[in-house]
Formats: sequence, structure tokens, C-alpha cells
Amino acid sequence: MICEKVFRSRAGKTVILRVYDNNVEVTGDFFTTDDDLRLIEDSLSKGKRPNAFILGVDIDELYEKFLECVKK
Repeated sequence: MICEKVFRSRAGKTVILRVYDNNVEVTGDFFTTDDDLRLIEDSLSKGKRPNAFILGVDIDELYEKFLECVKK
């Protein structure tokens, strides 16, 4: 694992972001569909900002935390 970030989103939910060598895992107490979660993890794995929705999580904030991990 390259990095793990546990944070409370500005939108109110807890997020656990784990960045590995070739993939990204996002878990927490938020609400989203399985398809959107896969899209988010796939986009982040490719280094791109996700274009999906998570209730209770600010996608821009999630992307910022991802960038902090990969810049270490």
C-alpha cells in the first residue's frame, strides 16, 4: 500500500481512501451505487478525477486526498 487516508468529508461522511500500486479502494459510511463506486475507484486508479456521485462525500475533496497520496 502506498497510502491510506481516513477523513471526515466536508459533506459529512467518513471516508477511507487506500491507494495501492495499481488500484484504489474507497470505503466509509457514505451512500452510493456499486456502479458509481467502481467508476470512482477505476478513475482514481488511472489518476483521473471521478465523474460520479457519492452522497455525503465531496468528490473534489476525495480527489485532493488521492493526489496527496500519490505525491508522497
